[in-house]
Amino acid sequence: MDILIAGAGHGGLVAGALLAGAGHSVTVLEEKQRDALGHDWEDRFTFSLLCDVLKIKESDLPADVWRVRGDCTFVSPDKKTHVDVHFPEGAEQKVMWRKPLLRMLLERAEKSGVRFAFGTRVEKPIVKDGRVTGLCTDAGSLSADLVIDAAGVFSPVRQNLPPESGIEKSPARGELFYAFRAYFDRKDNVPVPDIPFEVYLRHEGEAGLSWFCTNPDSVDVLIGRVDPLTKEQIDGHLQGFRTSHPWMGERIVHGGQYGFIPVRRPLTCMVADGYAAIGDSAFMTTPMNGMGIDLSLRAGKLLAETVLAHPACTAADLWHYNRDFHRLYGGDTAKNEGLKNALLTMPREDVDFLFANRVVESADLAGAGQNMTVSALLGKLVRGMRRPAAFGKVVRGILRGSRTQKLYKKAPEDFSPDAVAQWSSRINE
Repeated sequence: MDILIAGAGHGGLVAGALLAGAGHSVTVLEEKQRDALGHDWEDRFTFSLLCDVLKIKESDLPADVWRVRGDCTFVSPDKKTHVDVHFPEGAEQKVMWRKPLLRMLLERAEKSGVRFAFGTRVEKPIVKDGRVTGLCTDAGSLSADLVIDAAGVFSPVRQNLPPESGIEKSPARGELFYAFRAYFDRKDNVPVPDIPFEVYLRHEGEAGLSWFCTNPDSVDVLIGRVDPLTKEQIDGHLQGFRTSHPWMGERIVHGGQYGFIPVRRPLTCMVADGYAAIGDSAFMTTPMNGMGIDLSLRAGKLLAETVLAHPACTAADLWHYNRDFHRLYGGDTAKNEGLKNALLTMPREDVDFLFANRVVESADLAGAGQNMTVSALLGKLVRGMRRPAAFGKVVRGILRGSRTQKLYKKAPEDFSPDAVAQWSSRINE
């Protein structure tokens, strides 16, 4: 089988390595050059998933590519209330630099037999009689029995699929963060705070969030908004952080890059005849924080297993991947989108009230909306009824997320365009 992978994304590299290792011809088409792959920043994910892909022990990971980040606090828009999240010993957050992570996945894929065409821009899919049969690139057209789309949020493959595929083409406003992230130098004579990682919701009254993380050797700042950022906005927020955190320096030591972060539920339908989306191309992230590496690594393995079991790669064959991903992972990640949407769209003074009165707590923010016990909801009711409109909106958001989770887990057993369209419509509503 000839397989083309559009983009050198995490999930596509995992799937490609497994499929090439099983004897299939796999080629990755990547617009960037090899040395330019990966953002110059860190991300959090489950290291054991990576080690399973690389077939190494976690203790074998190079010590200079990862670190423990520490506890986290969520800060209300007025900055008066902090909701702290403490991680027990042995369960601390670990982060790894993106470039070494991608390098390890790329080397694993190469050892498995995957070929790479760097500096090759994918332009659109080739579709014949309703089936994706290859890719058009700036270097010419290539045929394939399967196209795996790992080309990111604005994938030209997904965006140019025919309407009858039933696959969403573009994110709506509020489903994507436009982000700037940079690591700045820091003053040596200032100790790291007890809670080094601060997340600011509705930062400076804008729709989005920012974070400020004090590392032993740097200060990590992210500014993410639902609308495109201007340089003036970024400079103003950076200066504000320097005023409130005087140990933040002026010199960028890592990052200084812009990116797009999906903060929405994953695509309901992400397969068609000869086509499967993965990673950011399928919006595989957690809506509250945009984390997606875990999901991509898991999806890569699941997709490869599906292709090996169903080599015809029709939509009905690939639906096993689509269905099982949502039942295992997609529904759980979609659960906190309702809460995220509520917090981003209500007046900032309502968000301040919810924080100050513990209507929104650490289990809601860090636990993907899992604080749904009867006692927890009763406590929120007692504390929140002083401002019933805000309380009602956030509880509706939590309940809506719970219903969305259940719908994802009820993905149709078998593929049928009408059944999938009806199921997708219920989720989108």
